[in-house]
Amino acid sequence: MDINDIKKGLESEYDIPFLVRETRDGGEPAFVIGPENKGKELFTLFISFRNKVRLHIEYQPEKYSAEFVNSMSCQPIEDRMRFVEYAHLLQNLGAKVEIEVNGMDLDLVNVTNWPVKWQQIKMHMTKMPVFEDNDDYPSEAYKWGSLFMGMILSLADIVPIHEETIQEGFTEGDLQRTEVNRYERNPLNRKLCLAAKGYDCQICGINFEKKYGAIGHKFIHVHHIIPVSQIGPGYVIKPLEDLLPVCPNCHAMLHRTDPPLLPDELKELISTGDGE
Repeated sequence: MDINDIKKGLESEYDIPFLVRETRDGGEPAFVIGPENKGKELFTLFISFRNKVRLHIEYQPEKYSAEFVNSMSCQPIEDRMRFVEYAHLLQNLGAKVEIEVNGMDLDLVNVTNWPVKWQQIKMHMTKMPVFEDNDDYPSEAYKWGSLFMGMILSLADIVPIHEETIQEGFTEGDLQRTEVNRYERNPLNRKLCLAAKGYDCQICGINFEKKYGAIGHKFIHVHHIIPVSQIGPGYVIKPLEDLLPVCPNCHAMLHRTDPPLLPDELKELISTGDGE
């Protein structure tokens, strides 16, 4: 992996343009990644290593980021909870996460206790040991940086909620702008689900990379246990509870009934051989 792979991976996951550059820190490779913005109004992450065993990620606000920092405090409960879930996931994976807002530790249990207006935010993450098989600095920077990035983007109002699609009844090539349910479009939910649960189908167990090699790397569908069509206004989606990695075949079978089968119901059909 190199910096171009880091850039492509981040852009594929989060659907926004990124800037990625490599530098040196203490004699070891370091990486600077951040959402592309010409006005210096957002942030970058500085990812560094020490003695090939310790990784450190620091949130660095850009020169004109005061409005962005304040806007983070205005995001709805759903986004705050997703931010907390990312932080807890990083901790569960062995990282130490420190977050201060206005000079005080941010409450990662009760999001309603957060300060009303954010004037200053500090975020750091450390992980050690970091290298398992080899000294692949870019891969480790991407692995941990993409999760830390997802945490921050959870409080950034940049997820698209519209897409252009060709609809039936329109001349081929004509576009109609259609509003798409935010729950289904949000790549942050998908990232959090897969980071926690992996890329094995949770119904039949297939892993596409093991089955097909490199072409199957990180290929999987994400199933909404509660159908998107049934999610009403005000529902706060919980990615670790409401989403499930499944293969396309199992995904299709889950939706063969209305309402869809529950994952355990499909597992039971498979185990009893009712589909044979």
